[in-house]
Amino acid sequence: MTDEAPVLVAIDDGLAVITLNRPAQLNALTQEMSELLEQTFADIGANPDVRVVVIAGAGKGFCAGADMGRLQGLVADKGAGLATRRPEDPNPIYDGLDAPDYLRSRLLVPMAMPQPVIAAINGACAGVGLAIAVACDIRFGSPQALFTAAFPRRGLTAEAGLAWSLPRIVGRAAASDMMLSGRRIGAAEAERMGLLNAIVEDDVLAHTLAYARDIAANCSPRSTRTIKRQLRLAADQDQREAVILAHDEVVASLACEDFQEGVASFVEKRPPQFTGR
Repeated sequence: MTDEAPVLVAIDDGLAVITLNRPAQLNALTQEMSELLEQTFADIGANPDVRVVVIAGAGKGFCAGADMGRLQGLVADKGAGLATRRPEDPNPIYDGLDAPDYLRSRLLVPMAMPQPVIAAINGACAGVGLAIAVACDIRFGSPQALFTAAFPRRGLTAEAGLAWSLPRIVGRAAASDMMLSGRRIGAAEAERMGLLNAIVEDDVLAHTLAYARDIAANCSPRSTRTIKRQLRLAADQDQREAVILAHDEVVASLACEDFQEGVASFVEKRPPQFTGR
């Protein structure tokens, strides 16, 4: 992709960096950008050479939500285009992912991608941008990070399953506050409520990339894939189901090459060379 493309992708040493690239518009999503982002998520999620994914925004924002021109188009046709496609409908774009149907959409698929997905949030993160960030596994923010679930202020409702996912991160009270008021949440408040894993005072993208590279270099991709799946399933499991699955996954991992390599590299005091097998 050229630097003028609305979504940029760079892959190096197991790390994929996806950059939303409309900085003058704070990376607000147009229809073209949304479709490109959807294909990008699908391609990277199915790429066995990618071990970790970082999502970032160019310029001073992460994603300010849907582009106003797109919203005006939805006003004009009363959402007729969106109404023709439901989350449970087959979506061949995601056939390369082992993902449940309800996660096969561009705003939710970071949950379904097998790799850890980390958001570097440098500024405005609103509406559909918030939905993408919440779908990530880990979120780092700059002191300028600013969050809003502005849906009620646009006459909309909670999008992309946020009424389910956001309370599981910040709790029901904080999620109700965010989504019913549509008010702005600064970085410090977002960190206190757990929406941000940490505020990075210096360069949030550099910090996020260093964190991601450490995972790519030193964590078994088989382990991270399995643990991410366990975390996703646990939201709907009781303790008995989670404990049984944990036992089965540990037994399976003991027979894998990555377990042998993890023990050997620790004993030999050298960096691991995980293969994902």
